[in-house]
Amino acid sequence: MLVSCPHCQTSLDVAPEHSGQTVQCPACSGRLEIPKAEEATTETGGRPKREGWAEGDHANADFLKSLLIGGGITILFLLMMFPFKGTRLGDIFLDRGWVNFAETFLFFWGLTMLALKASINKQQKRAALLNLFPEQLGAKIDVTTVGAFIDNIYSVPLTLRDSIIVNRIRKALELFESRVDNGEVSSFLETQSDLDANRSIGSYTLLKVFLWAIPILGFIGTVMGLSDAVGSLDMEPEKMKESLKGLTNGLGLAFDTTLLGLILSILMSFPMAAVQKKEDETLTIIDAFCTEKLLPKLDDSKSSTTDGLIEQAESIPQLVSSLAKAHETFLINLQGSTKALQTSSETLNGRLAEHQQLVEKSFTESITKLTDTSSEVFIRSNQELNKTFEKIAIGIDLINNSLRDLGENQIPNDAKKKKGFFRR
Repeated sequence: MLVSCPHCQTSLDVAPEHSGQTVQCPACSGRLEIPKAEEATTETGGRPKREGWAEGDHANADFLKSLLIGGGITILFLLMMFPFKGTRLGDIFLDRGWVNFAETFLFFWGLTMLALKASINKQQKRAALLNLFPEQLGAKIDVTTVGAFIDNIYSVPLTLRDSIIVNRIRKALELFESRVDNGEVSSFLETQSDLDANRSIGSYTLLKVFLWAIPILGFIGTVMGLSDAVGSLDMEPEKMKESLKGLTNGLGLAFDTTLLGLILSILMSFPMAAVQKKEDETLTIIDAFCTEKLLPKLDDSKSSTTDGLIEQAESIPQLVSSLAKAHETFLINLQGSTKALQTSSETLNGRLAEHQQLVEKSFTESITKLTDTSSEVFIRSNQELNKTFEKIAIGIDLINNSLRDLGENQIPNDAKKKKGFFRR
């Protein structure tokens, strides 16, 4: 819910649960009253407008809170060690310098973070016991009943409302209310599960640094102690006793700092593993609940006629735009095809003209060749025929001479008048 500070005019995003309360502006520190949220506010389509609530960090312990508590416990523990000063235990914590103080502080700071994380995880388990799907609201969650189930989640007490399981189911139901698609809800739940698991793993980064830093500080103390021991060693007989005392103190510092660091890191690793195991079990329970309880109750087979008409009406401009783009694309492709067809036609016409000229040339050459050949054949045949007729005429003349000599009738000789097939 957006409000404006009356003092500095800063726009603030306030969680709905703070409506009707007086809060402090983070910009100018002025006091302002948050107006009550309107209960009947609705969105387009008749659905109630829901703004959710501010979500906290469900994996990481509060850094400043854990730092202060860890520091206080460290001081209290060191004060409790004063009655044991002079003993082996008291000297380890009080007489070995700043290295042991730093190891002790990191140890109790880490234990404080683990205790806070265990408390958060306990609250997550309590939230997992909530009845988020009452039977009186229906056996199935569809478009007609999903609003009632969401309203039931909004009625959960604020102390349990801001939890992993409630937030995940609320978001899943609100997504189902707007999309009515089981597949999208299933994908959302898988993604949210991965995010929560990664957030849980990342919350142990600082604790792992503590587990690494505590023994490293012990080794630093060892180096410092050995350095002091070697530096205090004096071989002169008069100072030998004092140098041996310094050597003993240096070796004690060297070994005690390493011993304390190793012991504290081991003592810290066990509760850390236990808390991490409990947190993983809680996330597994939440994942199983969403998979086995929520998804089977979702029913996307029913759809409201009004919602369908609204969705269709909302999709008309997109459909018109798509058709216009498709028509424009069709015209561009048609123009390109026409140009390509025109180019192909021109190319084909040119090839046909060349082919026609080639055929005509070949036909003309063939006719000319045929004519020349035929004329030559006919002329040669005529000449040979004329020669034949001349020989026949000579033969007839010889016969006529012979007949004249014999006194008989002569054979008419017309062969001399004929000079071939083309003459008369």
